[in-house]
Amino acid sequence: MAKKKIPLWRQKMEYALFRFFYDLFRRLPLSAAQKIAHGVFLLFYGLDARHRSRTISHLLHAGVAKDRKEAAESAREVLRQYSRLFVEIVTQDRHYDPRKIRISGPERSVERLFSKTEPHRNVILVSAHYGNWEINGTAIPERSGLPMCSVVRSFDNPAIGELINANRRGPLHTIVEKRGSLRPLMRTLKKGGIANLLIDQHASREEGVETVFFGHPCRTHISPALLHLKTGIPILPEITRRVSDDFEFEILLGDLIEYQPTGNRARDIQIISQLCTTALEKLIARDPLQWMWAARRWLDINRPSESTQVPSAVPPVRHAVHPAN
Repeated sequence: MAKKKIPLWRQKMEYALFRFFYDLFRRLPLSAAQKIAHGVFLLFYGLDARHRSRTISHLLHAGVAKDRKEAAESAREVLRQYSRLFVEIVTQDRHYDPRKIRISGPERSVERLFSKTEPHRNVILVSAHYGNWEINGTAIPERSGLPMCSVVRSFDNPAIGELINANRRGPLHTIVEKRGSLRPLMRTLKKGGIANLLIDQHASREEGVETVFFGHPCRTHISPALLHLKTGIPILPEITRRVSDDFEFEILLGDLIEYQPTGNRARDIQIISQLCTTALEKLIARDPLQWMWAARRWLDINRPSESTQVPSAVPPVRHAVHPAN
């Protein structure tokens, strides 16, 4: 379903407000900007009953919180993480320090991406809206020396989008819109680069297949599966965890996914997509409150018209993951 276009007057008002905080936070010390951002986000949290309720219900739905009181407390921490993210996005060029970026994960995954002695190091990176996912577009190409092409969705407000996208691009990092992204991603992979896709948000029936995430059905984008089946290049799950409020981050890698096709294309896509979903769930579950819990990820909550049938192609997926060395 096509999105409703935001009226021009509202776009201008949103941009003026965004630009005000953008310029303000860039002038302030980092700690002061974070305190103000947290206060502003708390104000909107109090006014925005829909997203507040959705965040709480999703935390309960996924089993991250055991009761409503704990879910409400967790939702406030999720909000604090959002406020940190906003400040980090608008001030990254001022505060980003590669010395504060750590890398962890299975040795085989780390070696594949960051060892300069590996003959083939490019990967299909699958990531999530977690911590500060924008950092990976700077840190991973910088540390690996490999070019990266990232898929981004268009902003509802183009003026805000262009301001943010200008900070995303770099000497080794290009961005492409979701529509028609497979070709530029393929070109990047053929040149030995990294294809970077965030796959933790709801996909349409045309773009995704049903998988299970935190025990409940959802629909996941199939682009990583298509690229993997076409090229044979490994899929590498990754999230960028916030370690502190002082621009310290951890690039946390999962196990490489290398799947042997069976000849049943539909089933292969389903299984690979579940592998990616399960791998991201495993990473997110280590520190779940840095994930974007307000997003409508599942088919069996906040989507009454959607299918709630759990996919049948879940059991075999564990056998396709190569364990860490």
